[in-house]
Amino acid sequence: MKEQLALLEKLQGIDIQIDIHEKDLARLPLEVQDIARNLVGLRREVAETRDRLQTTELTLRKNEQDLAVEQEKIKRSERRLLGIKNQKEYNALTREVNLGKKVAGEIEDAILKLMSEIENDRKILEHKETEYADFEKSLLEKKAEAETIDTGAKKALRVLNSAKKRLTEAIERDYLKRYENVRRVRGNAIAETLNGTCNECHISLPPQLNIRVFKQEEMIICPNCNRILYAKPENIPEYNKMEE
Repeated sequence: MKEQLALLEKLQGIDIQIDIHEKDLARLPLEVQDIARNLVGLRREVAETRDRLQTTELTLRKNEQDLAVEQEKIKRSERRLLGIKNQKEYNALTREVNLGKKVAGEIEDAILKLMSEIENDRKILEHKETEYADFEKSLLEKKAEAETIDTGAKKALRVLNSAKKRLTEAIERDYLKRYENVRRVRGNAIAETLNGTCNECHISLPPQLNIRVFKQEEMIICPNCNRILYAKPENIPEYNKMEE
């Protein structure tokens, strides 16, 4: 039994390493996809901001042209006022000038608002373009990292799976079956006892059960988490060790 426990402990160590590499192989493509998804979203936001900025700039130019036309009309009307002698015509033209100035004022307000929007959108665009460049760089770096880890993980898995195969062939079927059943449910199937407790679920073990673990004469199961219990040789008191 002592030898079987040692083999199961080694098997668990291998399975932990296999899990780490398999998680890396599953995790990295998802991280690459996540960055790529953010990149697509940012590209759309950049395009939308550019379109909005272009539309606003076109509207600004149109308003500037309208303002120039309105100001020219006001100047012409004001020049005409100088030569009018008839009070009725003078009053009518004055109203026209005042109306033109009101329209011009409204256009000027619109221009100021558009200029503010353009300034804000330019800042947003600059920020999003910088963010896009950063994500693009991150994507290239993550792809390179994924390729490196992918190659290393697959190589390591070939070695680990080969070692696992040799180990499982040396482990008795009943022990291996118990190990695999617990591992599917609990992750780790082997638990070290330390200071009278199961080091996985941290329950205090009955003293007699702990002594049986020390003796290593049978498979002892944690009454709480159902893991196979073992003790490292250096933690077994001398009086509990089996005689050679």
